Amino acid sequence: MQNHNLIRFFAVLFLVASCSILTQLPIWAGVMPDAEDITDVVWKWQETRYNNDQNAVPPDPSGYTIAFNPDGTLNIRADCNRGGGKYSNKGKSLRIEVTHTTRAMCPPDSLEQTFIKDLNAAEIYFFKDGNLYLDLKYDTGTMKFDR
Repeated sequence: MQNHNLIRFFAVLFLVASCSILTQLPIWAGVMPDAEDITDVVWKWQETRYNNDQNAVPPDPSGYTIAFNPDGTLNIRADCNRGGGKYSNKGKSLRIEVTHTTRAMCPPDSLEQTFIKDLNAAEIYFFKDGNLYLDLKYDTGTMKFDR
C-alpha cells in the first residue's frame, strides 16, 4: 500500500514539475505565446521624454506616425512630409533607418526633424498598456506611441 502512495506522490510531483517547465518555454506545441507585434499598425507619436528632463510633444499625434510593414520597410508621416525607410528587429532590439522623405517646408514650430532624428536613434522597443515605446540609443530618452 505504501509503495502505491509513493508512486502516486512521485507521479504527481513529475506532472507538476513538467507543467511548470512547459509554461516557461517560449514555444510550446509549435505555437508562439500571445505577443504584441509592431507591424500592421499606424503608430501615433505621443511624446518623447528625454533623460535631461526635456520633452518633445507633438501638437497633433496623427501628424507624426510610423507604420512597420512585415517586409522590413516602414512608412512615416512627419508633420507636412511623408517618408519611408527600413527597420530590423531581433528580440526586443530595433534598428530604424528613415531613408527618404518629401521636402515640403513645414512650419517653424514643426517637430519633423526631432521625430526623424529620434526614430533613427531607436534601439529597443517594448509595450506597456497597449502603447509602443522606443528606447533611444545611449539611454537618451524614450518615445511613446499609441494606436
